[in-house]
Amino acid sequence: RGDASDVMRLRTAYAECTKKIAEKLEAPAENVSIPIETFPDGTVKSRVTAARAHIFADTGFVWGEKVRVEQYREDGTVHASLDAESCVVDRGSQSGWGAGDAKMTYGEASVKGRGVYFSLARQFIKIFSQSEIRVAHAKFDAGSLFK
Repeated sequence: RGDASDVMRLRTAYAECTKKIAEKLEAPAENVSIPIETFPDGTVKSRVTAARAHIFADTGFVWGEKVRVEQYREDGTVHASLDAESCVVDRGSQSGWGAGDAKMTYGEASVKGRGVYFSLARQFIKIFSQSEIRVAHAKFDAGSLFK
């Protein structure tokens, strides 16, 4: 998890996609939902939805605004979700980078911040600034910090 090569690759991809979008001036697809991974029976294991998205078929990237990435259990219930202002997702590696605000929810825990890298395959998230972690029902002894 200390290897930052995938983070750097996706940050570069985010910038390149943003540049291509600005140059082409094409209208984005709206209200998009794209599967990223499926279970062996064909049901969706993870997907990305976006209010507005540009799909780069040649690279497998999806660049979107108001993005939601969801992971599902086999019974179809949501296992984890990530909401981001804007984000690029690599469908091949099942990873992504969001430059702005983002929030991930996993059970009763949530993390949020700015500049977020995630990997669904490795079940990993890294927040680069203004990070905040919230956990419900955590048993925590504040006095233990001062021993």
